[in-house]
Amino acid sequence: MMGKGFAIAAAALLMAMAPGGAAPEGDSRLDSLRLDQVQVLGSHNSYRPYPLPQVEARIRTLTPKSWEGLAYGHPPLESQLALGLRQLEIDVAPDPEGGAYAAPYADGTAEIRAEMAAPGAKTIHIPGLDWQTHCRTFRSCLQIIRRWSDAHPRHLPMIILVNASDVRPIPGLRTTDLSFDAAALDALDGDITAAIGRDRVISPDDVRGTVPTLREAVLAHRWPTVGAARGKFLFVLDTSEANAERYRTGHASLKGRMMFGWYPEAAPEAAFFNMQNPLQEQATITARVRAGFMVRTRADAETIEARTHDTRRLAAAIGSGAQFISTDFYEGAPDPRALNFRVSLRGRNWTCNRVTARCPK
Repeated sequence: MMGKGFAIAAAALLMAMAPGGAAPEGDSRLDSLRLDQVQVLGSHNSYRPYPLPQVEARIRTLTPKSWEGLAYGHPPLESQLALGLRQLEIDVAPDPEGGAYAAPYADGTAEIRAEMAAPGAKTIHIPGLDWQTHCRTFRSCLQIIRRWSDAHPRHLPMIILVNASDVRPIPGLRTTDLSFDAAALDALDGDITAAIGRDRVISPDDVRGTVPTLREAVLAHRWPTVGAARGKFLFVLDTSEANAERYRTGHASLKGRMMFGWYPEAAPEAAFFNMQNPLQEQATITARVRAGFMVRTRADAETIEARTHDTRRLAAAIGSGAQFISTDFYEGAPDPRALNFRVSLRGRNWTCNRVTARCPK
């Protein structure tokens, strides 16, 4: 008869080996690989739960053609981390004076109303239309992630995309007209420093080191190893070209910044690329990751692949060598429509990258 300790250990091993790898931290086989030599599955719009009936009704009424593409959602951030996801995406909207997105929370608790009234970036998908979120401010989202990290200090490194979008008026939907100026972008860095801590962040300075430009460091494959990056975070600013320019102004090669960003391949700040359709861009993705760059792509979008059980985009994403692959349909994601579509990286959420590393068969 098996002892209790053996049974617990066996259960833990089975969990680690399960599709999606709910407990990947104990697997040290990736530790010697650099971050550009692995592939990581992550959630798209990670902060967004499946829409409540009243939100669904608003979407169907105001933009009926949009509903199919928005009929997805995620469990709380800490639940996604418990499922083994180590790439998350957080959308943030500028709110320098506070109160810009408070209307849906008018009947909330005093604490919620105060949170929405305070200045600072808010976490929201489409202001005026699709406002549900597991955490209402950028900083509160980061605090949730930091608490989970503190409880799991040897976790695999986390990659967090920060989608900073300006909010423009839309007739019949919203009158808000706010942009991310230099001060608002600086504030995002401030939120990361306050909630996560500089010592826990792999910044552009850390990768560049003494090399003249970030791009040169990337082409020299100076990314840290998985083992060295355990317990740490890497942030990427996903924003407009104008905001990306503001973010690097006065910060050559992103010196002193907390986030990487999307920049042209020849730019001194080039390190990451957002190439969302691997079916159309597979060859370019492969060329870039082999050169040393990081690429984020998507295995599915707008529930199209899930509704048709089409895995071609997933296969192209994996085959391209893109390091970060986003999905709405990882193992454990809500499936209220019973689509029965699940995405993994050959049964895992983390795996060796066969394009950029020598991987065991």
